[in-house]
Amino acid sequence: MPLQFAGDFRELGSGSDEGPSIVAARGKIPEAERSRIGRYLATGVVFAVSSWPFADWFTGEKNIAPARTHTDGVWHWRADLPYYVLRYGVALPDAFLQRMRDLDWKCPVLSRQELHALSEQLAFEGKVRQKLRKKQEKEARVRRAMERLQLKK
Repeated sequence: MPLQFAGDFRELGSGSDEGPSIVAARGKIPEAERSRIGRYLATGVVFAVSSWPFADWFTGEKNIAPARTHTDGVWHWRADLPYYVLRYGVALPDAFLQRMRDLDWKCPVLSRQELHALSEQLAFEGKVRQKLRKKQEKEARVRRAMERLQLKK
């Protein structure tokens, strides 16, 4: 089963263009639930690290979280997701919230072997997505060329 991505908001750059809007997701989690969700997210296993810190999309405030990815073995998310949940109450997928409840709000600890397997899985999925994107771009170029030919007739 592929690793699910939570917080793939299109405005944040790491999400897909078809991902949910962080603007529309704002305020969807009640104040009373935010702290336990934020704690679960903040205690996820660090899965990947980059060199620049994240900034708040709404305010531009710098250094809200380090640029890294966390996981619980089923879901993965950016390190700034707890910030957005706590500060703005952004919505998360229902299946992810249910997983947190099922685990009694305690993020599981993963072994090195599990992390390695997830890393390999994500690398493979990334290659597949890249090939698909290239194919779609090629198809779009061909479609535009065909449309231009039709206009010349």
